[in-house]
Amino acid sequence: MVLYLIGLGLWDEKDISIKGLDMLRSCNFVYMEEYTSKLGASKESIEKLIGKKIKMLSRDEVEQSDTILRDAKGSNVAFLIGGDPLTATTHIDLVLQAKKKKIETKIIHASSIYTGVCESGLFIYKFGKRCSVPFPTKTFNPTSFYDTIVENKKRGLHTLVFLDLNPEENKFMTINQALEILVKLGLDKNTIAVGFARVGSDNQIIKSGKIKDLLKFDFGKPQHILVIPGELHFVEKEALNLES
Repeated sequence: MVLYLIGLGLWDEKDISIKGLDMLRSCNFVYMEEYTSKLGASKESIEKLIGKKIKMLSRDEVEQSDTILRDAKGSNVAFLIGGDPLTATTHIDLVLQAKKKKIETKIIHASSIYTGVCESGLFIYKFGKRCSVPFPTKTFNPTSFYDTIVENKKRGLHTLVFLDLNPEENKFMTINQALEILVKLGLDKNTIAVGFARVGSDNQIIKSGKIKDLLKFDFGKPQHILVIPGELHFVEKEALNLES
């Protein structure tokens, strides 16, 4: 019996690999999460493709419940994840838990935002530590993501900035909201940034420019992600349509 962690790719059900589809059709139970990434595809469209029902799991159900591992003790189980399965640490922890319980695991990789943002022309090897901007609340208002951006820029490295989401409440942070937060923390409005919306879809947007200009731009529907570049190579500048 095997636990399959299957990447769904960047946007919709058409991004699932042939290998992923083959593994899905051999599984007795299919689970899925949307707390790390929200695809353009609905659960129903994926169910129609694979011919099986999918049970959605919350973060707590994945991190604190042994439902997936219990089922994997006696059946083939698939866990569907937007992007690549191992870009979130919570999924790595699930693999480690499975190994401790002597459950075989197999990873079916897929396209990921980590490489998707390179469509902008940014070099993948020049990215430093990633960070996430959460929705601020009265009791939770961290700023460590800003320190990550500053440290990366000192080293000439790009920062991939993930934006908070809560699909259950239909809340998705926009590029504009994230930039407003960063400016309040001290990021200069003349800093170059690159905004990405709905990467992998037919109507994706990739737009670069100074923060003061991007703040006026409407990137449309989610999901959004942001890059704050470090030192740019002349080829990267050309790709981003920036002056040399």
